[in-house]
Amino acid sequence: MNEQRRIDIEHLITDGENPRFEAVSTEEDALFSILEDQTTTTGNKVLNLARDIAANGLNASELLIVSPIEGTDDYRVREGNRRVTAIKLSLDSSKVPAKFNKLAPQFEKLADAMQKHRVIECYVCNDENEIHRLLELRHGGEQDGVGTVKWNATQKARFSSGGNHQSARALSLVKHLEEDYGKNELWSLAAKMPPTNLGRFITTPKVRQQLGINIAGDDAHYLGGHNELLLDVLKTISGGVQSIYTRQNRVNLIEEAVQRIEPNRQSQQSLPFDKNAGTNLAVSASDVVEPSGNREAAILGPVPDNMTNERERRRRDTSRDDAVNIRKKPVSNNSGKRMFGQTLRPKGAKSNDIYRGIDWIDQQYLKHPDELKHLLPILGISLRLLVETVAREYYASVNEDYGDNSLKHFLKSVAKPRIKNKVDSARVNDFVFAADWTNGDHNLDAILCKWAHGTLSVDRDSLVRESELVALIIKEIWS
Repeated sequence: MNEQRRIDIEHLITDGENPRFEAVSTEEDALFSILEDQTTTTGNKVLNLARDIAANGLNASELLIVSPIEGTDDYRVREGNRRVTAIKLSLDSSKVPAKFNKLAPQFEKLADAMQKHRVIECYVCNDENEIHRLLELRHGGEQDGVGTVKWNATQKARFSSGGNHQSARALSLVKHLEEDYGKNELWSLAAKMPPTNLGRFITTPKVRQQLGINIAGDDAHYLGGHNELLLDVLKTISGGVQSIYTRQNRVNLIEEAVQRIEPNRQSQQSLPFDKNAGTNLAVSASDVVEPSGNREAAILGPVPDNMTNERERRRRDTSRDDAVNIRKKPVSNNSGKRMFGQTLRPKGAKSNDIYRGIDWIDQQYLKHPDELKHLLPILGISLRLLVETVAREYYASVNEDYGDNSLKHFLKSVAKPRIKNKVDSARVNDFVFAADWTNGDHNLDAILCKWAHGTLSVDRDSLVRESELVALIIKEIWS
């Protein structure tokens, strides 16, 4: 039996062997397990789903998959248990398990709107092999294109209309690379990179100067002449945000790449001033007074053969007008910054003691950084100890215990959702690094673990950066 059929919710039974949780024997236990699995620090995903279904209906692109229960008129839900749970609890809030009683009134509010969604289009199948194949396609990953192929970061940003200036410039650069060079390796590397990372990288004037990238508003254009250098740095920064988080990181990275790829290149070149970029690095006096033709060559590099003369003329005209507007701005770094960036007041006695100890050690280091470099690994280990202590104290306060998994569970299930909500509501540059953590581009847990086990060296920039993220977590959750 393989057919589509409309079935009333009363005849759909949630699956007690749902892979989302350990097998259970009753539907009541299955409903409990689904709610528990979908609980976050800010609410419950099943309730959020119920609200969306009540307002917009079920996702028309995804049918429920059900199998008949022998000897009855009921069907076991094999795919779509969250949707069925959301509808069932909205239509009958008395089915909400006791532990989640506080959700019952919120489900009950959706009852009237949910009535029109109680009869659901389902795909009925009694072939276990076929059901397994369908579930594998839905949940088993890309499987070389057989399963669902997820959008990469660039594709997601392109779909979303709410990107920031950094993302917009990154997408513009990717688009122009494809126009000028086709889908070659340069384009491929840039397109696969998270736009927030690529955008952050090209915000730095020295980076644009060395690579020959011009920015006007949200438009970013590679002007050519440094393909090998651009390819090298794209490969380097594709590893994640950590190598380019600070301005000094980005400057160091581009300078090292120039020495490696273009060792005979002059260390200072004039830079086209980006009208909306804010700042540029200084140039030498000889750059400013040299003949305009030579200056343009230094700025722009050779013109790619496949660029049109008109396009190149417009770029050079813009660069010629802007190149004289150059001003200095010092490059900053974290070497002299205090850890955490603020005074913290952790709730727990133990976490407060550890924080104060870290702060004291850090102050000693800042007084004599050259003599006390050996304190950096100690601070790295202590930072992880602080976060784990916060995690254990937090769970003790809510009568939960995750033992040795406390830190990992706390960061994933408590801290990350809470910080993501703050990032999404704030949408300001102060939370860019936090956004990289919440969207998966940065792994705080892994870095802290490697520092604690001595498998990753601790440098001052990284230490301060991670401590500022820890400070945000503590301030939002445990102060």
